[in-house]
Amino acid sequence: MDREDIEKRKSALSTLLEQMDVPAMRRENLTPRNLAWLNRNLAANNKNHPMFQTARTILTDILRFSSKNT
Repeated sequence: MDREDIEKRKSALSTLLEQMDVPAMRRENLTPRNLAWLNRNLAANNKNHPMFQTARTILTDILRFSSKNT
């Protein structure tokens, strides 16, 4: 996985988050801080959303890449 793949995943995650109950400030700019917040809190209001597991998987991929490349 390279930086281009991560940017595509961030774009896909942003699209999914628009359909979920997530504060705008957390979904508009996927900074490391917002990604960590999403990792902790996404399930709170979205665990029954049909795309929750997909969003969670993409988020995990992004966080893993970020932790390896810091």
